[in-house]
Amino acid sequence: MVKLAATSQRVNAADPAALLSGMNQALCGNTQNQFVTAAYVHLDVDSASLRYAAAGHPPMLLLRAGEVLTVEENGLILAAFTFATYSSISLPFKPGDRLLLYTDGLIEAANAEGAEFGQHRLSALLSGSSSLAPEKAADHIISAIQSWSRTQNDDLTLLICDCMGG
Repeated sequence: MVKLAATSQRVNAADPAALLSGMNQALCGNTQNQFVTAAYVHLDVDSASLRYAAAGHPPMLLLRAGEVLTVEENGLILAAFTFATYSSISLPFKPGDRLLLYTDGLIEAANAEGAEFGQHRLSALLSGSSSLAPEKAADHIISAIQSWSRTQNDDLTLLICDCMGG
């Protein structure tokens, strides 16, 4: 259902808020009381910018010049509320920037003492892996979380995107 809802919104591909709103409309009443979190980024190479919106999802992280910025533009989860609205944020996407989108399973992974991995540790890992290729950085982050939390109760999903152009 989620894939179909996203595909039906191709006309809104450049507008993350409109895409999430359209997905929400398509999903409400059609998911047997299951809900969805989502994050959507539109990268515009011509304008060297990105547009971002989310629905109940953890904030995107942007690594720029050694500093990790939290990009949060969040609305309600999808498929739960017909009245939900979404908004987008627009930012420049500069050469050397690295984006990290991830599921909450990464930051909520708990160690044996019950301490969650957390946003701070994830940000530090992102910063510390800046010299690695995206694939290697992703593997490094997942390995660190699996070492922190020997058992996972949630998915560990992430996407890293680097801006190479100039």
